[in-house]
Amino acid sequence: MALLDPGFLVPWVRAEMEALGEASSFDAHAARAQRDGLDPDEAELDAAGDLAARRGLIAALEGAAAPLWLTEVREARGLSERLERNGPSCTAWLRATAGAAQRRVAERLVDRRPRVVQRGAHVGEIEQRGERGDR
Repeated sequence: MALLDPGFLVPWVRAEMEALGEASSFDAHAARAQRDGLDPDEAELDAAGDLAARRGLIAALEGAAAPLWLTEVREARGLSERLERNGPSCTAWLRATAGAAQRRVAERLVDRRPRVVQRGAHVGEIEQRGERGDR
C-alpha cells in the first residue's frame, strides 16, 4: 500500500465525501475519534484513513497508477500533477480534490516508454515518446 501524505489524504477524502454528498459522514467519523481522545488533527486523519480504506478510494488511487508501483502520494502545490518514476515504483503529486484517482496521471508517464514504429524503410526503429505522448 502506498504511503499517503496527511496533507493530501485529509483534504482529498473530505473532497471526495463532499462530492458524494456525504460530508457529514466524514465529520461524524472525526467527531467520534475526538470523543475517543484524539486531538482534532489526528481525528481528521483517522477519519480520512478509515473512510478511504472502506470506500475503496485508496485502491482506486493505486489502480490509477497501474502498472507502476505507487509508493507515495503527496499533495501537489498548484495546478500541476505529476509522477516521479524511480525504477518500477513512483511517487504521485496530486491535487487533493474529488476525482484524483480518475484523472489517470500515470498514463502520461507510462506512455513515455520506448515503442517500435515504422519510418520509411527503417522498420523497427525505436522512438522515445515525448512527455505529452505527442509522437
